[in-house]
Amino acid sequence: MLARGELHRAAHAVTSRQLHRRHLLCLGVAMRAYIASKEPSAALGVLDECEPALLEPRSMDQTHNRALAAVLVWQARALAALERREAAADALTAALRADCACYEALDLLLEQHALTPAQESELVDSLPINNQMSASEAALLRVAYRERLLRYAPPPDAPDEAPGPVEACRAQCAEAAEALGRRLAAGGRWAEALRALDRAGPACCPDVRAACLVELRRSAELFAFAHALVDAYPTAWTAWYAVGCYYYLVGKSELARRYLGKACGLEAGAGCVWLAYGHSFAADNEHDQAMAAYFKAGQLMPGCYLPPLYVGVECALNNNVSMCERFMARAAALHGAEPADEPGAGGWERLARAVRSAHVAHEAGAAAYAHGQHEAARALWLRALAAAGPPERLAPCWAATLDALGHAARALGRPAEALRWHERALALRPARAGSLAARGLCLALLGREAEAADALHAALARDPDHVVALALLDAIVDRLDAALTEEEIPQFPFPQLELPPAPSPAPAAPPDGSDMSMSMSFD
Repeated sequence: MLARGELHRAAHAVTSRQLHRRHLLCLGVAMRAYIASKEPSAALGVLDECEPALLEPRSMDQTHNRALAAVLVWQARALAALERREAAADALTAALRADCACYEALDLLLEQHALTPAQESELVDSLPINNQMSASEAALLRVAYRERLLRYAPPPDAPDEAPGPVEACRAQCAEAAEALGRRLAAGGRWAEALRALDRAGPACCPDVRAACLVELRRSAELFAFAHALVDAYPTAWTAWYAVGCYYYLVGKSELARRYLGKACGLEAGAGCVWLAYGHSFAADNEHDQAMAAYFKAGQLMPGCYLPPLYVGVECALNNNVSMCERFMARAAALHGAEPADEPGAGGWERLARAVRSAHVAHEAGAAAYAHGQHEAARALWLRALAAAGPPERLAPCWAATLDALGHAARALGRPAEALRWHERALALRPARAGSLAARGLCLALLGREAEAADALHAALARDPDHVVALALLDAIVDRLDAALTEEEIPQFPFPQLELPPAPSPAPAAPPDGSDMSMSMSFD
């Protein structure tokens, strides 16, 4: 009946015989039917009618515990649909404790960001994994859970030695490629993340894949991917989320919000949809609507650092420094910031010592620089580079942080240091007009006007409408012209040509008188 879509008939077949009171599997069928028919209150009512002893875990009956975990997952879905998210997180935690191998419960906890990273690690450490499965299964499960928890950590480098048997077995699973793709995407290595997700499957993690395609600005590929998702899964919120991301990428914010609203209608608890909704408003400079969308995302994802981070960015754009500091500190704390309670340090200095997230440190540095605190901005950007990974493996997206460090060094009166930062940024992302223009400015400050003019010409070759490069080039050319003296102006004399003398004309023959005479005879 469930497979044919006869939801109420399936629920009636169970509840009319009172099977949901005595059998967990029947209870799960009834709850699934009610939730699929958009009746979460009825699903919770069926659960309340069950015998209390049936909802207690049993230490010697793992089959009962697995059925109980499934029922608790459906309870969590019903509670989330009713906006009771704390109770939903408690139900998912109870499901994991009843059956440590209930991967769906952990996946829902992480997707909803119901817990902070510290709470997630504490939960996984407290699970009775060794009591419910063998040693080999417990080792494999712990590795899988650890990889899933590190979804925002920088991806690991290639190991020097051969992996152990547990890691080798784990590497063959699709979930391992999925977890690696998430970590690569969080680290800004979007092309590598797409390749990892391709190994997991073409429809694996559609939200992460759509975000990577947006960052890489592959609009044609994103259009094809969204079209395939809509054809295959028209009732899935991820399909319409991908469509909204496509219209956001091509600059049609109104259409993007329309399809993102459709995704919200299909899954009200999808926080990433509200983040994209806020980005579409921010692209149109509608800061109040963007902040409202980010606040809604923060309610749906209380343990995620991204909503307070974007709220802090909007506060910085509105010149609200105190609120910006508060939300940036909140984002750093959710990402697992170190305690740095120093009485003599200001807000940005404390944040620079405590933050662990490269993204939070970069945005906080931009806010501090915009408000004239260049030394604090430099410290935050250095912290961002340290958190992004080793210098030899930096992703191209961190070229913006290198350029920002160059601007901070120039503002602090260190043009030579600024020039080195801009050259490192050009090594990561060559021929970028902004980096070339900044390099030209540093060369001009160092008195190397000719090289500065070459750098600015290269910037204008990449972007002929670059306003800063045009103004700098005009100023440098005027300065070079004013510095030239009369002797230094190159002279280009005409070559001396020695023409041969013209030949003398031949003497003309005397005129013949007979020919010139006229006969005037009147005879």
